[in-house]
Amino acid sequence: MVADFYPVQFLAQRVGGDRVSVADLTPPGTEPHELAVDAKGAGALADANVVFYLGAGFQPDVQKAVGELPRSVRRTDLLSVPGVNLLPAPSVLGREALAGGKDPHVWLDPLRMRAMAAAVAGAYERADPEHADGYRDNLARLQRDLDRLHSDLRADLTGCAQTSIVTSHAAFGYFARRYGLRQIPIAGLSPDAEPDAKTLATISRQARKAGVHTVYFEEALPPKLADTVAAEIGARVDLLAALEFDPTRALGAGQDYLTVMRGNGRRLHSGLECR
Repeated sequence: MVADFYPVQFLAQRVGGDRVSVADLTPPGTEPHELAVDAKGAGALADANVVFYLGAGFQPDVQKAVGELPRSVRRTDLLSVPGVNLLPAPSVLGREALAGGKDPHVWLDPLRMRAMAAAVAGAYERADPEHADGYRDNLARLQRDLDRLHSDLRADLTGCAQTSIVTSHAAFGYFARRYGLRQIPIAGLSPDAEPDAKTLATISRQARKAGVHTVYFEEALPPKLADTVAAEIGARVDLLAALEFDPTRALGAGQDYLTVMRGNGRRLHSGLECR
């Protein structure tokens, strides 16, 4: 089995359990938005029974490679499954959006992850019907975990004195929509798309007007831009993980999607001065 990057690998491994081994197509240190499929990656795709990926132009080279696979390789585009419902990208981001002007960062919404998990289970059942009951059981456990995560985040982010979050890049649109927050991104949909001085000044004005006390940086990126905005408005900086990479590499052993998202909730609870 192959997944295009960490959040998809997390779903595929949890649903597949000990019956599957899921390779992450994105090497350590590689920005998922800009992944180029090399010979090793192409070989992994060709050898896979099932490939899970995010389509709609999120990783154009991956999508191209998947399209060239033989029909014997099953593939599932998790952006196209029921319940994901793509949101428009912020209009200021222009060319960085997905095809159709959509935002790709669906994995930061636990309920959209729940919908994608169901699609993963369906793909496994079709590929390996003999063990369908096991995949359904794994799915049920994962969905319970995601439901509990959603409930915990909702509790963490209720009754907040502030509702605006300044983030390193525009990864948190789905998260913000789910939990009643407003995202003020420093960079665009790709974390490499750094803003110019005029844009940084505009972001600083917006953050100051919103009464922001904390500016958030991501786990695998230098906090330079967050530090710049924070210094300009007299705020502190804190971590808000976008989970585009395996969290054990940046945050330590034992970390996974669920633990990192709970950590995000706790830090936002503090930074937004929630009850």
